[in-house]
Amino acid sequence: MSTSVSSSQSATLIRLYRGYLRVISQWPSDPIRPTRNLKTALRSQVYESFHAPASAGANETLASRIADGERQLEALQKICRSDFKHKYPLSPKLLTPASNPNYYSKLIDMLEKETAKKNIEAIGAKEPSFFQKLFRTAK
Repeated sequence: MSTSVSSSQSATLIRLYRGYLRVISQWPSDPIRPTRNLKTALRSQVYESFHAPASAGANETLASRIADGERQLEALQKICRSDFKHKYPLSPKLLTPASNPNYYSKLIDMLEKETAKKNIEAIGAKEPSFFQKLFRTAK
């Protein structure tokens, strides 16, 4: 850190950094896109933001960046704790539309099957592709 950072700002930065790391560790991974997900993006953004050198004479800018960081951390914590899910629960009527009552349950089943399929492929027990099956039956 630069010498222009006060000890209170330094302590706040350390607290913020640890808070971000805590949220990132609790953030769920995306099983459908394991290499491109929000957890990975957050981790790299936090690392870049906190390891960038502080410019000399930028205390006011640093103070505003700390305030922005605190607001952003609080928002991420609320999302991670599912505060909005509890504050604004979805009604059963919305989850089971009259036109297609099984839509969301089928969608979740499809996503779980796709995730399981990708996990099996990652292990190495690959299932034959559509074209492999097609050409195998054509023989």
